[in-house]
Amino acid sequence: MIPMRKMLCTLFIPLAVWYSASAEDKLHEHEVNATSEADRAQAIFQRLYRRRRVEQLAAVKSLMELPEYEKQYKMVIMIAEKVYNVIESSRVTLESSGYIPGAQFPKDENVRDALSNILENTALLGDVLLHLPDITHAILAYNYEWTVMFRWSIGFCNETLLMDSKTVKMINLVAQEMNITDRDPSYVNPYRKDVKLEKRASDVEVKTSKKKKKKDKRKGPALSSPRVDL
Repeated sequence: MIPMRKMLCTLFIPLAVWYSASAEDKLHEHEVNATSEADRAQAIFQRLYRRRRVEQLAAVKSLMELPEYEKQYKMVIMIAEKVYNVIESSRVTLESSGYIPGAQFPKDENVRDALSNILENTALLGDVLLHLPDITHAILAYNYEWTVMFRWSIGFCNETLLMDSKTVKMINLVAQEMNITDRDPSYVNPYRKDVKLEKRASDVEVKTSKKKKKKDKRKGPALSSPRVDL
């Protein structure tokens, strides 16, 4: 397993750097069916973004496998703080550039960098929130400005229309988890501590019920003595 810190350092490299340095995607650029340079750039960007999402999910899985709660807590704080700082600075860049989410994919490299930073970091923190909800909620509650920025970035990402379908669904779950949008009646986060405890209690109850039924079945009907007429 790749060390968490090393993996996270890799994840925080802007996707725009990958975009400019990816020889593989440059070679396959002609495969993208697009009518303009901006469309081709957006298609390549989205392909790289999907690839980055795979890495992010692997990082979150490694985070969940850390044996100690304290280590998980420290790592989530580090991620949340980094995400906040990156999104904050990227938001300033985008707003000063006049970029409108959902509009044509930006040509300026700095604007692309800022856009990718927000899309990546919002998704990363979203994954962390869904998979480690109790820790993440506690940290966000203590750092209100992080929560405000995260809520803003969730809305912004939805407006860009650049996320893949899986990430769109994940962000929708994050919005429900944070009560930004109304929760679906069937919404349940299986990673929450209270849900886990409830499930354990339910499992125990089911097992107990099965054992009781099995025991009763073994007993069978009571035998009666034959009647004797005197």
